[in-house]
Order: sequence, then structure tokens, then C-alpha cells
Amino acid sequence: MERVRVFVDEAVLGNFPPVCVKDGVRTTDRLTVTQPIGAGPLSWAWLLVFLGPVGWILLLVLAAVARGGGEVLTVELPWSETAYRRAVHARRYRRTGALATVVLATVALVVHSHPAPASGLLVFCLVALATAALAVTVVATVRLARERVTVDLDASRRWVTIGRVHPAFAQAVQPHVDRPIPAGSLSDSR
Repeated sequence: MERVRVFVDEAVLGNFPPVCVKDGVRTTDRLTVTQPIGAGPLSWAWLLVFLGPVGWILLLVLAAVARGGGEVLTVELPWSETAYRRAVHARRYRRTGALATVVLATVALVVHSHPAPASGLLVFCLVALATAALAVTVVATVRLARERVTVDLDASRRWVTIGRVHPAFAQAVQPHVDRPIPAGSLSDSR
């Protein structure tokens, strides 16, 4: 996987060659990626967890009152249908595996707390199934991490670095980076 650096206007407008960011194949499909920029207004609020129940209540109140408030960068990237389906399937497997793990572990605890004939075998089978569901969850999480594209805005707020992209996409984007920046595209930051 590679990284490319492009002008922020190009990234926001999605002015990229029609090459999938993940697979490197030709595509006309697009995917909008939204990335929080900098620290949000509640970036420090997790410290309230250490105050016990009072801190938890304050954290819930702050989370309910805060309305996003943080700055975000929205980038439109070329993304093939195949890459999109892989990510959707991985999310679905992760959710299903996590839910199955919780349900099977809970049932195993209930069966274990009420001993009956052959309950030991049933608990063993339920724990084995919960372990298999947890393995599905972990594998799906790893696949999702592999499919994820990173989007970072530099300190000057002029350049966006897109990471974990296919080499064919990086090669196709390179000629676009070398072209001159349009005169009216820089905004006055005063």
C-alpha cells in the first residue's frame, strides 16, 4: 500500500483519475470519506470516566449536549463496487460475529448457573461456538482495517495525504499532483 499527497481542493472535489483507490481498477464509482480533523470539543472528556458514577453522568450529559462541533474533512475518492462490497461484507460479518459471541456467551453462563444433566457438554459446545464467533469478529475487523484508507490534512491545510492506497492509484494520481495550482483555488485564511 502506498500514500499520495494531493492539493486539498483536488481531494474535496474528488478530482482524481478513474482508478479505484483500493483495487487499482478502472471505475466511475465514488465513495465519500469523512475524517475528523484535530481534536474535537470532547477530546479530553474521557478523563471523566475516572471520577466514577458522577463522571459517567457528566460524560453522558456532555455527549448529549455536544453536537459534533469538531471540524471534519470530506473527501470523494474513486472506489470500485467490488471494494465497496468487500467492506460491507466485512462490517456485516463483524456485527454478526460480535452479536453471536455475546448471545452464545450469555446462554453459556445461564446454562452453567443452572446445572442439569449434560449441561457441562452444552456449556462446552456453547463456549466453542462463542469462540468461533469471536474469531469471525476478529478476522472481519482485520479485513476492515486493511480496507480502510487514511486521510490526513497537513498543518498548512493545503495538502491532503491519502494513505493505504493501491499502487496503480498512486501512479495515476502522480501526474495530477505535478500540475500547477489554479490561481483562484487558494482561500485567504485571515
